[in-house]
Amino acid sequence: MKIITKDAVYVQYCDIFNLMDINRIMKLTCPTSVSMKCFRNDIVINGDNRYAFMEFREKDAINYFKRIDCIIDYAQVASKQEEELVNMFNNLAKEAKELIDKYNKMDRKNQNKNYNRMHNQYQLVSYKAHSLNNYLAYRKGEVQFDIPENLKIVEPQEDNQNGKSFIKAIIDIF
Repeated sequence: MKIITKDAVYVQYCDIFNLMDINRIMKLTCPTSVSMKCFRNDIVINGDNRYAFMEFREKDAINYFKRIDCIIDYAQVASKQEEELVNMFNNLAKEAKELIDKYNKMDRKNQNKNYNRMHNQYQLVSYKAHSLNNYLAYRKGEVQFDIPENLKIVEPQEDNQNGKSFIKAIIDIF
């Protein structure tokens, strides 16, 4: 997840971990300010810090992260009801399934020709779905995000009527 403000962008470590793949798929060039901060040898991403945020104040970094739409933007999801978020997820799952179905309907020659492009599209859709799933788990209190207090948006409170975790209900889709 990313949080974009007027003068900074905050990106979770779990998203930083995937930047090289995202750059390759989207054909983006990572700004030096981002590379120098993210790809140092002393940064270890693990279960203890994967939901922590890294701050970037450089304009090129802010613009770079704005272009990456497979990392969900907190401002676009924080005020949504759970039902809206579930619909967003279902649309992503549908898009992923359509890519798979389209590929499977191709003859071998077209599969070979289109594999890289379609696989990359599928990876971006899956990544965004995973990012949204992490946010839903946060909203349900299943994981903790270290959102800077001054950046928090009031999120709708909802009942978890059946007690079933959304994360458990969708884990088999991807």
